[in-house]
Amino acid sequence: MPRLPDPRFATDCTVSVDGRTVPARAGESIASALLAAGRLTLSRSAKYHRPRGPFCLSGSCGSCLVRVDGEPNQRACRTPCHDGLRVETQNAWPSAERDVLGLIDPLTPRGLDVHHMLTRPLPLNRALVAFTRRLAGSGRMPDRPGPRGPGASAETFDALVLGSGPAGLGAAEALARTGRRILLVEQDLLLGGRLRAGLEPGFAPGSWHADVSRAVAAASGEVAIGTTAVGLWHDGGQPVCLLVARAPARTRLVRAGRILVCTGGDARPPVFEGCDLPGVFSGRALALALAEHGVVPGRRAAVLGSAPEAEAIADRFRAAGMEAVLVDPPPTRATGRSRVKSLGLADGSEIRCDTVAQGAPPAPSPDLLRALGVGVDWNPAFEAFAPRVADDGTTPVAGLFAAGEVARPVSAAEAAAWGRRAGEAARG
Repeated sequence: MPRLPDPRFATDCTVSVDGRTVPARAGESIASALLAAGRLTLSRSAKYHRPRGPFCLSGSCGSCLVRVDGEPNQRACRTPCHDGLRVETQNAWPSAERDVLGLIDPLTPRGLDVHHMLTRPLPLNRALVAFTRRLAGSGRMPDRPGPRGPGASAETFDALVLGSGPAGLGAAEALARTGRRILLVEQDLLLGGRLRAGLEPGFAPGSWHADVSRAVAAASGEVAIGTTAVGLWHDGGQPVCLLVARAPARTRLVRAGRILVCTGGDARPPVFEGCDLPGVFSGRALALALAEHGVVPGRRAAVLGSAPEAEAIADRFRAAGMEAVLVDPPPTRATGRSRVKSLGLADGSEIRCDTVAQGAPPAPSPDLLRALGVGVDWNPAFEAFAPRVADDGTTPVAGLFAAGEVARPVSAAEAAAWGRRAGEAARG
């Protein structure tokens, strides 16, 4: 059952993947369509050509890079499907799913050090190094030169809010109420962030994102979807943000008196032997693919963790017809070759599964904040570096605010309240 038997999730287009036709839904990501088709191996590791599949489904990892319509190194999880889209896997022959070069792994059980192989004669060594570089590269050059992108438009707003999850919506709402001209930016094509997965039924936003959009528009502001913040810096003492939109292609240089970073965190990969096998995913990402596209990732899932979010993910899988078990404490190893087949536990027992879902919350993602000088500290409570953000959203950098999981793990309700506090601090 690759998709839920619901007319809302019916496929309406096809894409070509390594010459094979795959049904898809227009607008869903390539990774989502391939997951629904039961194809998990999208790439190979650079050196040993071990199978790799998507993990985060949100662009924060690099395990789903593919060639799309002749353009290499495109994230399958960030590229929407449309009829006739041509996808090719990279650095594998004949394909990532069946890669002859995968023999390198079992043939070199003690590892492979090309720098100390065939050091003499020199011409043979150079040929070997050149060959291994081709094996470890990142795709071939594009089929044709890309179109010249548009020049950046210089724009000014009273406030710039990055991210439309609960924290971003809360911040934008607080600012819009005072008539501030806001630019609300979301890298996805839909607003809501983590709310779209529906894993926290105690926090029911309803049509909150629509209400916020109307409030922003009423204050002469703008909501920009499909737009990514690629950089922050100071120019003449004022924060500046570079935004890039994909369709239509647009580059925007935005100056704002206040910048609020509410971009959420990065999916945190589990750590155990074999954790990079295809079939290991972010649980929140799987819940979102199931909610919006009816993608059923497998038959039996092991959900890592015991917190409320992990339990909600397991319940969502069970409602879709899967078997799901919670695994806590974490496993010691995963077995399988082209897909995870089981998890080994510390007591020697084994859990059979074809899907592993990380139920732990994401790690803070402070890169944009650090670009403007916000320091970070190691937080042993959630084993990650966290930016220095106060409970009211203020940071040590004037004009820069933050809220939500970009700073530390919080519930959706806590993120919304934090975002409102940040918006109130910013308008003052």
